[in-house]
Amino acid sequence: MKSTFSTFLFAAFLLFAGILTTSSGCKTTPVTVEEETITNQYARLPLDIDTETQKEANRFSWLTFIALNWPADTNTCGPDTSNGNTILSGNGPVVWETFLSSDELFVAPPATPDTWCAQDNSGKYFKTLPQKIQDLARKTGVYRFLHRNSKSPHGLEQAVGGPLVDQNGRFVRYEVRMNQDEYNYIMTNSLWDTTGQQKFVADSTISMPAGPTGFGPIGAMEFKAAWKVIGKGDDASRFYTIKAIVYNDDAEDPSPGENPVTLGLVGLHIAHKTATQRNWVWSTFEHVDNLTKSFYNPSCDTCPINQPIAGTNYIELNPDGTPINAPTQVTRVNPIADTFVDSVNLHFQSLLKGSVWANYQLVSTQWLLFENMNPEFLANSVQETYVQGPNPPSYGGFKLTIDQQYFEDTLYQPFAPGISASCMGCHFVANVPGSTAKSDFSFMLGEAK
Repeated sequence: MKSTFSTFLFAAFLLFAGILTTSSGCKTTPVTVEEETITNQYARLPLDIDTETQKEANRFSWLTFIALNWPADTNTCGPDTSNGNTILSGNGPVVWETFLSSDELFVAPPATPDTWCAQDNSGKYFKTLPQKIQDLARKTGVYRFLHRNSKSPHGLEQAVGGPLVDQNGRFVRYEVRMNQDEYNYIMTNSLWDTTGQQKFVADSTISMPAGPTGFGPIGAMEFKAAWKVIGKGDDASRFYTIKAIVYNDDAEDPSPGENPVTLGLVGLHIAHKTATQRNWVWSTFEHVDNLTKSFYNPSCDTCPINQPIAGTNYIELNPDGTPINAPTQVTRVNPIADTFVDSVNLHFQSLLKGSVWANYQLVSTQWLLFENMNPEFLANSVQETYVQGPNPPSYGGFKLTIDQQYFEDTLYQPFAPGISASCMGCHFVANVPGSTAKSDFSFMLGEAK
């Protein structure tokens, strides 16, 4: 179902009137004047990149990061700005964590997806969990679950290469979420299961909402987070942390060892389809300790670099809870090709000084400027560890051709060996399962059952 032109005009009127609210209840008026202290102004999501510069794109990413990591009102799944509450508290859950996960949306029929803003202990998804997990949640009061989630639909693996192992021998865990605009589009068009997808693409093209539409005022957004178990040698005060019940291995039982566990956020992808960026804006953040401590041992000169663990039967812990696998020695293969990101990082880290969020950095922002992706290659060290590619980076012998809106069809194969990571380049190949129809840069639809 497509929005009517009158709906669009009404949304545009509300936007310019300054009274349009986000799907989660917060105003979407973009931050135009940066204040030198954190105020409620920063709880607003920016709508688009204001000017055509990489510095502005990076600023857009940071403003988005702050708004999404603002403490949430769990009744509205929007920011809580009451009683002086700000991002500086480091308290959670934060806004994006209240959005539905792919697990909660892409359920197996005849079950139906959770409603928007459902809580973990009351939504339909909770009732589908193994009984042992439900019992543990009720016993401990912890209703956050990380069960073989990843930035792709392939268990504990990254998109390519298998699990990532931290310096304590624990697997990194991933989760995928979406905002309400994308949720509304998927639900309205019955794209949450494979039958609905096939019916839709038979005579329509998947086109996620971009900016103010009948599906919401923000445009589609997707979030892919990476978490590490806080353990020996980790300073929990440097991370944004959560308590969660984790599943390991291929069993649907709680993990051996301590459970629930404390996890620290180590990586966050934010993809946003805006009015001017129909190929989406790709912002990727990571913790500043990733390449110096959490996933790198400076005392080991012989540790193999960026090598996944052998085999495909990924088992994390022995029955007594001790780790099985050696840590992954992670390094960045290619320098960040963004001359503006360091200064923008310093500005916002200074703004967030004294909070855990000052310990995060923007790797870069990939976006389309005329006929070029800026930067052309982009990798997060804990989400694309094994596809950082050679130095210099490579498309593997093929070159993507780009016009102002869409890629030309090419032979680019982002999951082949020797290919360098590119957010936009990789997601361009996303198709509806069982079809050649494009899924508008979203691999999430591949999780439909």
